Amino acid sequence: MLVRFTIEGGCIPVTEQAREDLLNEYLRLLADYDPDAEDHIRNEIRQHLNSHTQFTAAWIACDGPNSWRQEFHPLYHAIERVATDAQTAHDESGKFLGLLVWNEALNHRERWHFTKYPKLDADYMVTHYFAMDGHICASAKRHQAETARRHGDIQRATDLENAARALQERWRRGGR
Repeated sequence: MLVRFTIEGGCIPVTEQAREDLLNEYLRLLADYDPDAEDHIRNEIRQHLNSHTQFTAAWIACDGPNSWRQEFHPLYHAIERVATDAQTAHDESGKFLGLLVWNEALNHRERWHFTKYPKLDADYMVTHYFAMDGHICASAKRHQAETARRHGDIQRATDLENAARALQERWRRGGR
């Protein structure tokens, strides 16, 4: 589930698929290229979401600068078949990956907060996702513990540190 923070400090669900028409077009191209690729790629994305508390699409698919893991090559090759040139195929397959990751985060059981920033030399945004419990809440509790410790409240600091560890352990055990 995707969520976003409000100005008032609340948290509201995001229920819309980003660029749904474009995602569907890309999925049709992928199915034409390799009918099994979508399931394999989605499984790779889900595995990453299940084991990480923060990520970007590139963190999931890349094994180096401008180098995708083998499992994600069909995204590029499906787009390459209809692209006018290699750079367009590269850019469009990056968008495709981002839309697939958004879709998986949107439908995942964890609450994911996200921020966006412009990708250098491209016309799209990079989305950075953070697990609400496993990353954001745990980080907040660790910071609260530091403050409590600085103010001499050792028991509160210890309790907060234990709560942060419990959130992270629950995440690692898959008890989301």
